[in-house]
Amino acid sequence: MKKMVLVSVLLAGFLQAVNLDLSSAKLTWTAFKTKAKTPVNGSFESITYKLGKSQDSLKTLLEGATASMDSLKVNLGDDTKNKNVKEAFFALFKNTNIKVTFRNVIEGDHEGSLTAYVRMNEKLVKVPMQYTIAGDKLVVKGVLDLLNFGLKNELASLAKRCESFHEGLTWSQVEIQFESMIKG
Repeated sequence: MKKMVLVSVLLAGFLQAVNLDLSSAKLTWTAFKTKAKTPVNGSFESITYKLGKSQDSLKTLLEGATASMDSLKVNLGDDTKNKNVKEAFFALFKNTNIKVTFRNVIEGDHEGSLTAYVRMNEKLVKVPMQYTIAGDKLVVKGVLDLLNFGLKNELASLAKRCESFHEGLTWSQVEIQFESMIKG
């Protein structure tokens, strides 16, 4: 009888375990230009992901999870855009490394919230984010403001470089998104 109970408890534990398929993970951002708020989508090459310490639940998997990247490895899918954003914006940072850490995870049924601690330009800013689970896909979304990272001059540099493309307006708000397939 004791063996049956032990097997049942262990089996239940394995059934509760959850993991993310990091080979499917994507961290993307959407910046905006023009008065019509035209989106400009991008990401970074070679992002390093680390998950939280426990696979007991999605909450424990996300709590403390990190993503680290070099902003100079920006990818907007266009060589001219890459060059402009790299040279007129990211290259001017005090430190070109960006690190995101998830904290304060609240897990609901198929949705939740968390705080992304984003370290960029040697400043740490808390960014509220919401997540949803649809099928086996996790999507985490939030909005950050570049001005909160002390990037007024860097944003002005980008706006000047791209003035004709942006029709004189480069927005400071950037939507950020992380998505991954869930396995387990």
